[in-house]
Amino acid sequence: MAFELDPCRVRAPGGELLAQGFVREHDGDVVAIDVEHEAGGWLDEGDRVVVEILSPSRGTLTYDAGVRAVVARRVVLEGLTLQAAVQLRSAVRVPTSIAVVLRAAGQDEDGEPAEVTIDAVVLDVSAHGMRVRCHADVEPGAHLAVRFEATRTPLDLELEVVRAQELGGDALLGCRLVGTSERQTDELFRFVLEEQRRQLAVRAAGSA
Repeated sequence: MAFELDPCRVRAPGGELLAQGFVREHDGDVVAIDVEHEAGGWLDEGDRVVVEILSPSRGTLTYDAGVRAVVARRVVLEGLTLQAAVQLRSAVRVPTSIAVVLRAAGQDEDGEPAEVTIDAVVLDVSAHGMRVRCHADVEPGAHLAVRFEATRTPLDLELEVVRAQELGGDALLGCRLVGTSERQTDELFRFVLEEQRRQLAVRAAGSA
């Protein structure tokens, strides 16, 4: 199963993050990685490294490998030996800029219970939460309803605000999803991975 366009991280054997990017080519036990960010010391031919690859279908896979070549911002690794495979769906997150309308319980001018609508932008999404920016005073613990239409099938979701902070006059809300069905979670996970791959493909085309 090929890993082309899957995001990845390259670490030293001791765990130090050296670089991160995405798999440009994959053939057997050899992968070529296009580096987007360098985080530590650079790599030389013959170095031993650990590479973590996020596979949409197989989860996070960790391999031992050796550096075959380093050319500009491309690193070729060989001799991949699988050490661990973990399906961590809650950790997979993708940045977005999706306009939504949040609905919250409130009061009307007479103090009667009424629904309040809040225009917002979803800044990132995982299968278990969202980060949202809006211009409203929302406290941690508040519950918000949102119809998320970026997935293949629109989803009616409930968010619980876990943390809130001020950012440029707006509120930045970290939210977890509550009461989601297995189908909704699967749909969100599919969206996250497909959007992640789409964004990587756009960046790859731009750097070609």
